[in-house]
Amino acid sequence: MNKIFRLLLVFSIPAAVLLLSNCKKDQFGSNNLVFSTDTLTFDTVFTTLGSTTRYFKVFNTSSKAVTIESIRLSHLTGDQYRINVDGVTGDQFTNVEIPAKDSIYVFVEVTVNPNSAATPFVIIDDVEFITSASSSKVHLQAFGQNAHFHYGEDIKSGTVYWTNDLPHVIISRQNDSIPGVFVRCNASLNIGPGCKIFFAGNSAIIVEGSLYAQASSWQDSIVFQGARLETFYEDKPGQWSGIIFLRDTNQSNACASTGIFDHCVITESSYGINAGSGLTSNLNKFLGVAGRPEILVQNTIIKNSQFNAINGFNAKVTANNSIFYTAGEHLLKLGLGGEYNFTHCTLVNNGSRYISHEKEALLLSNFVSDGTNAFLNPLKTTFTNCVLYGSLENEISFNNFNPNPFDLTNFDNAFHYSDVKTRQDTFELFAAVKDNMLFNEDPKFKKADAGNFTPWDSIGYFSPLIDYAPTGSSEDIFGTMRPVSKTTNANKFDVGAVETR
Repeated sequence: MNKIFRLLLVFSIPAAVLLLSNCKKDQFGSNNLVFSTDTLTFDTVFTTLGSTTRYFKVFNTSSKAVTIESIRLSHLTGDQYRINVDGVTGDQFTNVEIPAKDSIYVFVEVTVNPNSAATPFVIIDDVEFITSASSSKVHLQAFGQNAHFHYGEDIKSGTVYWTNDLPHVIISRQNDSIPGVFVRCNASLNIGPGCKIFFAGNSAIIVEGSLYAQASSWQDSIVFQGARLETFYEDKPGQWSGIIFLRDTNQSNACASTGIFDHCVITESSYGINAGSGLTSNLNKFLGVAGRPEILVQNTIIKNSQFNAINGFNAKVTANNSIFYTAGEHLLKLGLGGEYNFTHCTLVNNGSRYISHEKEALLLSNFVSDGTNAFLNPLKTTFTNCVLYGSLENEISFNNFNPNPFDLTNFDNAFHYSDVKTRQDTFELFAAVKDNMLFNEDPKFKKADAGNFTPWDSIGYFSPLIDYAPTGSSEDIFGTMRPVSKTTNANKFDVGAVETR
């Protein structure tokens, strides 16, 4: 497995070098300490999994130096907190000097001990400061959460069921041969409605057998995200590797992986879904239909991916009523051919505070090269009632490997009633079917930067997606019955995953 996945658990521990003034010592003061906060609060921390490092500052407001005789943890809840003062780690410090009009940092971490609670619980402590004249405290507060922990878990046979009684935390440790959870050939992992799956480090779910993550509504949706719950990490891509479906490189179909996602959110990963990786470097083993993974994605959101929301490598992927947005590379990367069918999907990449959008949202390719040889495999894609939009002038890359690049024999791409942002002349050459298209039309979403991809229906800002397609699915991603007629085009369907109410 290490041939393909060299996934190392990397913990980033801030190193603080605190330089105090080396000026001439002043006379010592007494009661002039001011703190940047009276309570340092940590967001939810999973038991046994350490927090990120937070800090507060201690200011000496006096014109004279101050010596703090004692800085210590009170240990109100045992040894769960750790502090670092002036670059030194410990739980008690003596005779810490702060020069006049200067300050020091106190860094704090917490590792929460598990207990029997199913809901989050509070862990408190104090950092006490004693001078000759007074004492002060800064309160520490963290919310602990028990969880099911999965370290290098190998599901070899049968069906394993995960329930939502507690969150599930998947961890990749440096010495584990499996970087998270591995579902072997002929084994199955069933993730129940309401489950919340959190990934630490570069962990992943690797599937050689089957993975089913199915819920019936958004009230009991299934969430896959990073394990860091602090505000700083919210929506930050690349916190975990992804959900990886392996190809049966023996090409026997005996271990062709399968997956179903329904009412799921996949966020903050490197690859949302990676379909088609294998445990060999022989690219001939990836050609043909036999052994390729088959994935169904419906009523699902994949967002904030470091590389791709979906990376298909000669896979079969069907997606309905789903939203894919914000990725650092191609939003959908469909390479070495395969079969892909997207219906009522919204695909948007405008970048984010973490991601610079520089590559086309959609890559369509029927080959791959190892640097010496090119390997060709037929590509067949269909996009029906879809939106493909972004901040670039062109959001589709056609990569056709044929002696005549305009020969579409192994490059069969069909688009029906879709809004695409692309160079229309190039599109006309490489799309085999172009049925009632909208080209470069601003979809006019209500608030795309906040993840709201509802077509806007106000006067003067009416979306071209509304009531455009003659046929479609009976419900949208959020369960709204289709069609909802907003124009004189009665019984027409909105393009994309969301139907305007």
